Amino acid sequence: MVQLGIHAVISIIIYLITIGFSFQAMKSLQVEKFIRKGRTFEAQVLILFMAIGLGFLVGQFFVTLIDTSMQLSNFF
Repeated sequence: MVQLGIHAVISIIIYLITIGFSFQAMKSLQVEKFIRKGRTFEAQVLILFMAIGLGFLVGQFFVTLIDTSMQLSNFF
């Protein structure tokens, strides 16, 4: 039971870190070129949602990688 709690905390930390990194990477993009003039709020929301989506996918990759590598101990 404690293992599930630790796994949940580690997963949340991984997701937050990867969302933060993806947000920093998304800030380097010039999304304003694709958004109409005067729509800065919408551009910021788009960058935020894209960062959350990318961060979730990358975080999911790392969580799955950790889970799978932990299950390899059952193989040997």
